[in-house]
Formats: sequence, C-alpha cells, structure tokens
Amino acid sequence: MVYYIRLLKPPTFDQDENLHDKVRLRVVMAITTDLGDAFYPGELSIFIAIITAADMHRLGPVTWKPGARCLKFQINIHLRYLTALARLLFTCSDSLDVDSLVLGKVPDVISAWTDDFTGHKALFDDVVIRRFTLQRERGLDIFEKNGESIARHIWDAAIALAVWLLKHQEKVRQADGKRNCILELGAGCGLVGLVLASMSENQNCQLILTDVDDDSLKLARYNARLSRNAFNSVWQCCTLDWREPQKFSTDQHPTIIVASDCIYNADNIPDLVRTFSHLVRQSCESSKGSVTPKVIVSTKRRHPSEEMFFKLMTKAGFEQSDHDKVPLSDRWREKAGQDLDVVSIHIFTLPVQALS
Repeated sequence: MVYYIRLLKPPTFDQDENLHDKVRLRVVMAITTDLGDAFYPGELSIFIAIITAADMHRLGPVTWKPGARCLKFQINIHLRYLTALARLLFTCSDSLDVDSLVLGKVPDVISAWTDDFTGHKALFDDVVIRRFTLQRERGLDIFEKNGESIARHIWDAAIALAVWLLKHQEKVRQADGKRNCILELGAGCGLVGLVLASMSENQNCQLILTDVDDDSLKLARYNARLSRNAFNSVWQCCTLDWREPQKFSTDQHPTIIVASDCIYNADNIPDLVRTFSHLVRQSCESSKGSVTPKVIVSTKRRHPSEEMFFKLMTKAGFEQSDHDKVPLSDRWREKAGQDLDVVSIHIFTLPVQALS
C-alpha cells in the first residue's frame, strides 16, 4: 500500500512581533492512502526543507505518531531563508531525495512539495507537487490538488503502471521505429501519459490526455505544459465521456490506449469497454489498418465486481496478450510480515478478425 504525504490545507506564514527576524510556518498534513481511507499505522519521521535554486535549509523533522489521522505543527523560520524563490519539501527521506520511478520499485511514501513562493507574505495555492525521477535523470513534476478529496490526486495504480512501463519499455515500443500516439483515458493529473511520453525514443510522440472532469483536465493541461520542453511531445487535452465515445474524434491514430484505476466503479465498466472498442476500431479504420492499438490497463482490485471488466473485454473481442503484477512497497507491512498489495497490469489487443 502506498501512502501519500498530503497537505490538508495550504501552509501559512504568521508574523509575531515577539519573533523579530523570524516567521512562523503552520502546517496541517496527513499520511494517507490514495482513497484517504487509511492512515500510516506506524511512527514515521517527516523531514522538512525550504529549497531555493542555490540553497537548502532543513526545518524538521516532525514525527507522525501511530493512530494519528492528522498532524498539525508550526516551525519558526528565519527571514533570510525567504528572500529568494523557494519551495517547501515534506518527505520521509532523510537525504531529501526525489521519489524515483526507475528503480523497478514503487515508492512507499510519496513526498509533497509546495509550489514556488517568495517571501513570508506569500499565499500558497491549493496544489501540491509530486516530483519524480525518470530515466536518464529526467524529472517530472505532477501538480495535484490539496485537501481530503480523492479527486484530482494520483492513485496507486498510476504510479505502479508508470514504474512498470519504465522497466518494460520494449512492451510499448513500435516495432517499425515509428513514433507512438498515446491516448490516456481518465487521465486525472496525467501521470501515466506523461511518463509514456518521456520514453519516446525519437522525442516527438503524440499525447492525448482525456477526462470527463473539467478540473482534472486543467491539471493535466498544466502538467503537460510543464513537461513539454523536457519531453518534446505534441500534446492535447480533451473531454471524453465514456457514455458517448462516438462524440470523440481525433485526426491522430492512437497506438497505445491506457487507463489506470478506472474499473473500480462497476456502473462505469460497460461504458469503458465500449469506449476502448470504439477507439481501437476508429484508429484502425482511420489509419486503413496500419495501426492496431494496444490497450493497457492497470488496476488495484478493490471489489469483486471488477471481474465484469475482463468478461466484457472478452465479449467485445479483445484478447489479453500480456499480464503482470507490481507489488506495492509498504515498510510497515514488510516489518509485520504481511502480504503486500499488488497492482495488476493487463495488455489487450483486438484481433483483425474481430474488427470485421
């Protein structure tokens, strides 16, 4: 099970005439799961730093206690550390390392960064940044929403799929060396699509991030814009409603259609399968058979009803060409000798005979 350091509200700076050359930083945070339905069960040190382009100053640590659901604390900061553009970092890594996705292992506690700010009068936005290291020392910043809502946050299956894709790049590489066109369904913050874009060998893949939620699309668009210079991908963010996939059209021919943690709601599964079928057929027809997309799905099983998805994919003519499992790191469960949660990865194709 992955845990996330989550800022429940934007941090604030308070001035106190008794502090003279210091200000007080107030923080309210939690260490919780992607759905916010459980909290880190053990004791954990949280290291805090204020980081500028030229310097880093440690402010912590503070301690998360067993049984806690929230951690409120305040730290006094000297004004000299607030004269340049800076970010605050909250992490369980004493070395203040950025979370890595290229070690073949899912990080077990995801760090949190604030957006850039200057000075003690700064007002923080209601966003938090997840900063990841990718291949060849590339970095990826993913902005998501603060707070207790589970919407517009990164979920476990997205991180696990990103780790798996970076480890098994041959699974998504085009055999003829042509560029990929990636379409992500239910993209949310856009993590998986952007990781796929970073893997493009010729550095000019097409990326289409889709969602039905306007606020999610705003985040995905912002994250794609941030990464564009690094990955040199051509991207777009579009509304795609699974209930009406026929209303979605693109002049691109997706070679990879990907979705992470999208089958947890059984009511949406039939629409999702119809959307996969429509997009694959549309890509095959518009490319006159030169493109046969792969459908990649990652899921952290939450309900027995999710089995419906695989039955409906089979009924729609899809064949599962590959399957793998990614264990979710959990230092607490490992210490207690408990089994780890896993994310399942499934790759589907639609055979030519099913297209007729």
